[in-house]
Amino acid sequence: MFTWKLLALLSFSFWVSLTAAQEKKLLSIGAEHYPPYEMKEPINGLKGFDYDVVMEAFTLLGYPANVQFLPWKRVVQYSKLGKVAGMLSCSYRPEREEYVIYSNPISESVRGFYVRKGFDGPLPILLEDVRNERVASVSGYGTIKELESNGFEPIAAKDTKMAVSMLIRKRFDYLYLSQQGTDFAIQELGVSDQLDFHPISKKDYFLCFSKNYEGVKPIVEAFNAALLVLKLNGTYQAIHAKYK
Repeated sequence: MFTWKLLALLSFSFWVSLTAAQEKKLLSIGAEHYPPYEMKEPINGLKGFDYDVVMEAFTLLGYPANVQFLPWKRVVQYSKLGKVAGMLSCSYRPEREEYVIYSNPISESVRGFYVRKGFDGPLPILLEDVRNERVASVSGYGTIKELESNGFEPIAAKDTKMAVSMLIRKRFDYLYLSQQGTDFAIQELGVSDQLDFHPISKKDYFLCFSKNYEGVKPIVEAFNAALLVLKLNGTYQAIHAKYK
């Protein structure tokens, strides 16, 4: 009897065989420095879990690939023009459907509030739960824009590490940020045992392939098949475990 795992492996084999006869030119992926998803320079020997997953998937498929680090606006422009095969890491926006094909989800971003351990204020489940509290985020981040668009007047920190330090020093009581990047900074600061996290929302990240990149459709399907294989054989989980 066929299982879904066997079907997945057969699908992967099909896409590998389909692309085997193609000339596999170097695939350039556009990205911005965005720890811990992808980093221009290694941090503690790590290049980013999305970076690692994507490179491992293309290695499975026999595609040479590299990640080109650029300002995000240029990454988007290059994708529109087909100058890069795709954008990493890319969130869903309806307007992007005009020029990209979304891969299957490669990772996620969880937004929520950090508080000091033992803090006895309201337990946040929704943004509204802390409307009248001392709330902060990082200047320029989507999290601070979200707070402002919901009527908050958040304290703005210069960067994530400064925001974490300010929270510990009781400059405010709730720090609203994305968990993956903030946890990475907290780990570097060595203060993981001083903070708790309360999730509020979640979104997926993708490898967004350029519709204008020549021969992109079979590459997308092959990548999705390889991504599934990485999840089935434990490679995906092993990559993410290195960043915890």
